[in-house]
Amino acid sequence: MDTTTTRIAIIGTGPRGVAVALRLLDERPNRHGSVVVHLIDPAPGGAVWDPQQNTHLLMNSRGAQATVFADDSVSGVDGPSRGPSFITWCRTIAPTLPLSADMAAQAAALTEVGFASRAFFGHYMRWVVGTLASSSWVQVHPHSAIDLNESASGTQLITMNDADATVLEVDTVVLALGHLPMPATARQQELAAFADEHCLFYLAPQGADAASLEPIAAGQPVAVLGAGLNFYDVMALLTSGRGGTFVPDDDGSLRYKPSGREPILLIASGRGIPYMGRAEAPLPVTLSSQISERVNTWMMADGELSFSEEVWPALVEEMSQVWATAGGAGDFDINTMIDPYAAALAERTSPKPLTGTELSALLRDILQHDARSAAATPRGPATAVAETLAVLKDRVRSLVAAGAFDAQSVQDDLQGWFRSVGAFIAAGPPLRRVREAIALIDAGILRALGADARLSMDASTGTFLVATRELPDPLPVTAVIEARLPAEDARTTTDPLVSQLVGRGFARFATLSAVTSAPIVTEGLEVIRTTAVTLGKGTACRLVGADGEASARRFLIGLPVQPQEWNIANLPQPNRGDRTLTQAESIATQIDELTHSLSSCALQSASTA
Repeated sequence: MDTTTTRIAIIGTGPRGVAVALRLLDERPNRHGSVVVHLIDPAPGGAVWDPQQNTHLLMNSRGAQATVFADDSVSGVDGPSRGPSFITWCRTIAPTLPLSADMAAQAAALTEVGFASRAFFGHYMRWVVGTLASSSWVQVHPHSAIDLNESASGTQLITMNDADATVLEVDTVVLALGHLPMPATARQQELAAFADEHCLFYLAPQGADAASLEPIAAGQPVAVLGAGLNFYDVMALLTSGRGGTFVPDDDGSLRYKPSGREPILLIASGRGIPYMGRAEAPLPVTLSSQISERVNTWMMADGELSFSEEVWPALVEEMSQVWATAGGAGDFDINTMIDPYAAALAERTSPKPLTGTELSALLRDILQHDARSAAATPRGPATAVAETLAVLKDRVRSLVAAGAFDAQSVQDDLQGWFRSVGAFIAAGPPLRRVREAIALIDAGILRALGADARLSMDASTGTFLVATRELPDPLPVTAVIEARLPAEDARTTTDPLVSQLVGRGFARFATLSAVTSAPIVTEGLEVIRTTAVTLGKGTACRLVGADGEASARRFLIGLPVQPQEWNIANLPQPNRGDRTLTQAESIATQIDELTHSLSSCALQSASTA
């Protein structure tokens, strides 16, 4: 073995893993020896970004808000970006590639504020991975890592699920993990068994794809439980994905021309309203000096901060100021924004029970108000509030990473109600999706069921029953889609690698300290938090083992660190000191230090031989 070569494995090659690989392979003035990087992933570039997936599924990041290359806004990175951001790639590299006509058209049409398909972003990711693979220092393994062990000398032994169960020996490993596979809950198993027994359709929480929805028949009423981004995916796949078309009118609205293959979509969820749309022409957000000063103070809270009692009132105050500045009518009422049905129906005077037709008309009004705000120039007050909350969420994310919040507040507030509220207001889809939903209501294909959705089974009729706050009489349906991702928990995941990491004591579940209760063991894996201190010490993102020690040979970056970190599903963004890119740079720097250490040991051994 060449003792001056450090072998590194990156398990997971979505944007996080690729960002780490790029930083590792960047020219570093103080590097001793060289590196060989093994990229391990059954879908190089990330399964979420499969270029072959349905092109009706859209990204939730704008064209100019995605990259995997660090630039000089990231601490420790000197000079300009070493590679193109997504939008730059679209304009300079994509036109030279043998893309399909559809993909080439997307490249030509994408603007900085536009939203591409996930399949098209997948071409960007595959291009980056292909560029990496062309280096003699990179090897790509299109397999899953199913086990991780450690040799007596400290090297990491990774077992892959290829035909030979290959064991790869490396000096250090970076776990860049995304969504973890989860087993069906007892409730989901019960619903699936009932569906099988009575020849019904039931789809448990998962990412939407056309194949899983194929059994749903044209004209069949299907309860879509969930109104977030997964709902919009399901909506697209079952309408335009089945041959329907949206025709634009002069005022920007859409009309839907059905193909005849669409089912009837009955939307219900906890709130009953699809996520708010994003601004067509976003504007920069500048927070007040008051909220910025409060955030700086809260950073010092050291596990004693309550989100609901201290932080949320201040965020609402900031949003109120934005509402007034943007010309909002009357006083800002956050409860009206959070629960539009309740606010609208509080003014209803009719003694008659609300009908489904009336509720669908109300949903249309709510969506139309949202669409007008998002399309306005300058943006409407509701959209201005949404964009402000998106920035405020990023500040909350920093507070979580700093360990400022009490554990109970993290679990009850941040992982609970605010996760939902923040996503509904500030993490919605492109405006186009809201306009499509309005057009589908007009076409009679999308209908409202309401909030506080409850699903039950009726053995006497062999159907599912759906009831809501607004329409309490149970409605029988023969098809149900739970339009959301499963709740992830590293303690119960079916991922064999995560199970082995914990079983061997290489990882443990993160514990959050609580002021008013016992410490809380969370569903995430523990790492050294990314703070100014740990970045300075060079210890950020190290995986913590059962003994409480953080190994310099094992790193974790990605979704399984939640809730130690929060709101981290976004793609890395250029020119803003992005947190994911900062973590990638820190990990690469720490591995460089390991390379130096190994080189020094090799030289010392050679000199004494």
